[in-house]
Amino acid sequence: MEAKYSGEHEASKPVSSRQKILHGWQANLVRFIAVGMSIFQLYTGIFQLTAMNQRVPHVTLGFILIFLVYPFRKKSPKDRLTWDGIIFASIILFIGFYVLFTWFKKVGQIGMEPPLYELIMGSILIVLLIDGTRRALGWAFPSVAVLVLIYARFGEIMPDIFAHKNYSFERIVSSMFITTDGIFGMLAGISSTYIFLFILFGALLREVGGGDFFIDLAYSLFGYVRGGPAKVAVVASSLFGMLSGSGTANVAGTGQITIPLMKKTGYRPYFAGAVETVASAGGLLMPPIMGSAVFIIMEILGVSYFTIIKAATLTAILYYLGLFLMIDIEAQKIGLKGLPKKELPKLKDVLKNGWHFLIPIIILIYFLGVAKVSVTRAAFWTNVSVPIVVILRSRRLPIKQLIRGLEKGALTAVPVVAILSLGGIVVGMVTLTGLGLMMSSLLIQLSHGHLFLLLFFTMIASIIMGMGVPPVAAYIVLAILVVPALIKMGVYPLAAHLFVFYFSVIAGITPPMAPDAFVAAGIADSPMMKTALTACRLAIVIFILPYIFVYNTALLLTGNFFQIAWVSLSAFFGVFALAIALQNYWGKKLPILVRLLLFISALSLIIPGYKHNLIGFIIFLLGMGYQSPQFLKNLIKGKIASKITLTEKKVKDESDKEID
Repeated sequence: MEAKYSGEHEASKPVSSRQKILHGWQANLVRFIAVGMSIFQLYTGIFQLTAMNQRVPHVTLGFILIFLVYPFRKKSPKDRLTWDGIIFASIILFIGFYVLFTWFKKVGQIGMEPPLYELIMGSILIVLLIDGTRRALGWAFPSVAVLVLIYARFGEIMPDIFAHKNYSFERIVSSMFITTDGIFGMLAGISSTYIFLFILFGALLREVGGGDFFIDLAYSLFGYVRGGPAKVAVVASSLFGMLSGSGTANVAGTGQITIPLMKKTGYRPYFAGAVETVASAGGLLMPPIMGSAVFIIMEILGVSYFTIIKAATLTAILYYLGLFLMIDIEAQKIGLKGLPKKELPKLKDVLKNGWHFLIPIIILIYFLGVAKVSVTRAAFWTNVSVPIVVILRSRRLPIKQLIRGLEKGALTAVPVVAILSLGGIVVGMVTLTGLGLMMSSLLIQLSHGHLFLLLFFTMIASIIMGMGVPPVAAYIVLAILVVPALIKMGVYPLAAHLFVFYFSVIAGITPPMAPDAFVAAGIADSPMMKTALTACRLAIVIFILPYIFVYNTALLLTGNFFQIAWVSLSAFFGVFALAIALQNYWGKKLPILVRLLLFISALSLIIPGYKHNLIGFIIFLLGMGYQSPQFLKNLIKGKIASKITLTEKKVKDESDKEID
């Protein structure tokens, strides 16, 4: 195996800008704990432990790492361990041991008043979880947890619609501590089984060279076509995003390569940043390895992994189709060509040197789809397959890369551990107080029974929540508070959950916060708000599609073949029309009338209903026939994408001439 896919690159770059960069024995200590945590999780992937025996070490180790590698405040030293971190990590370790060795005894004492020292330990643990999550992610999500705890304690002073009987301090702490309902509840269970192992898989694959392979694969496939670097960014970011599970991390990872290249080939800086932002956000929606929320949806709804992946497939395709079209039209407008083939890796060589990196993905799909094993077991074998395929390919064991992958897997996962552990408190308090039912009733009242208004309120809530916290955290809160209202109004449950999740993800590109877009703007050296607004324009499809699949679940690939085929075809042309209208260009600038026709056509084609869709097709043909008679002739002959294909062929021929 060639060195370029060996994973031999910088070793100790932190996985988050918030983390410390440690050296010497301190770095070795953190590495030892992180690798130990990953090995423990792999062990539990094949040898199933009882709930508490798995969740308690998971949460304990996760927060020990947080206190060691995340500083107390921004001005704290970032090159060494600090006393506050060591002390807090030690307290977490002590409490973890206590819970681990006493939980079984507590099972037989349900209903009994806990001793004072347990209430003190439980209170300390809650405070430490809030502080640890604040260190890793900022104040947004911890603030939600604090407000929910205050609400549980002082419910009587709330407005009538939210008022409830106060719960005592003792009741709140005891229900959160040594039980499977609070800190060590369902969310911690999901984190300690599915989610950690998939994050670890991404880290291992990247460290042994899989990340470089997927980027080179994207270059070899799309680097030479019109607007090639931007299309490479889309493909690379979607593949990388499946592994990273974070839009912001995706931008920071692939954006360092793709954004400068897009700028170099002629894209304006803000447009380059926007393309990377939208492509990176879409990685969380991309099957077969979507963001961590897919496993939470599985657990809540009790549906299979493949049910969710199937439902998300067409939406993801349409999302990236819309982005591809936007990029292609932008390249037409400013006269861009693809990169010369001599500057690109050859597909044949890329596959020859890195085809083995596709095997773990195939193994994952096999175990989940054919063998029908549990997700945890499938994730275990997928992780195990990474070193095996590297050994078979290179005839050597990449020990350094595997250790680094085990370390980075744990350090990448600890913010998720924090979200889901603290999320257990939020879920527990919402359940205890009945806030979820009250919020659902309030939303239905505010919408006056109109589903569209309820969806609009839900979208706003999802975006606002997602601006301040990672998509998984936003989804957890809204799945508890808002999704029940949607289901009460007759929304298909899976559609309701995906609606909330999609808007939680897209919050990362939506102003005024837009963390994904702002990271991209920093790399592109472009105006932050202009980059974010451009990203919203490029991602306009995802602002529309969730509404559509709520009203027409055929977009989620449910129903008969004809329904699915019809909605796929109409949505394809709707996205096509919308991209042209938004970019205001197809061969030349659009007349106002044509642009208006294409906007009307796009809405008619995307909105469900055969009559609407047929009208949309007719308007689309009228608009495109006026703008480009040749396009209409090719369409009638069955050459739907001929204009794009011919142009890209021309670019390819010109590139070949340059090489000759």
